[in-house]
Amino acid sequence: MQAIGTILGRALPETAENPRTALPLRSIADLDLTTLPARLDDATLAMVQEIADSPLCRPEPCSERHLGQCLRVMQAVLPKRNADEITGELFVAAYIKKLLPYPQDQISYLADQAMERCKWFPTIAECIEIMAGWRRVDDATQRQALASRLAANERHERRREAPATRWPRPAFTQATVDALPDPLVSIGLGCGALVKDASGKIVPAPEPDDAA
Repeated sequence: MQAIGTILGRALPETAENPRTALPLRSIADLDLTTLPARLDDATLAMVQEIADSPLCRPEPCSERHLGQCLRVMQAVLPKRNADEITGELFVAAYIKKLLPYPQDQISYLADQAMERCKWFPTIAECIEIMAGWRRVDDATQRQALASRLAANERHERRREAPATRWPRPAFTQATVDALPDPLVSIGLGCGALVKDASGKIVPAPEPDDAA
């Protein structure tokens, strides 16, 4: 088991030491992403990653007043397909019942898109289809996008620095290597913890100074 841990330790080396500012612990909600240092410590990176991965809260639904205004503007511009369709307040009420749960910005998007794209007043199903093209852009989405970039940048820097790490010699003997099962030998050869000598024998990899 010691040999397994040693080989895997060589396969997944620790990150090289770099100056990362340790921030005081705080709640995720209070974390100001715009003032973070260039490099993140592990605790801050975990918080930033959680912001990036957490589902967004659903926006507030549209107000009935705003939805009614949008529908009346659409009515003024777009004719109905059938003259026999219900009109006036009853017509608006039917749409309000189905569309009121959607956020205000999405309803405004519907009105703009319908007046540009539609020849007739859209049905409720067509309204929902049009609104599917809306993309939410607000403080919550911008905060999440920034968190994704910060976390990705920090992980990229850590991966970039990893090859410069000096790894210690594996703490096992030739006898231990000889006793390893074939799967672990393959892992050791693949990650560089083990090598073949001139005779083809599997041996522990030498330290860089030893190989020079």
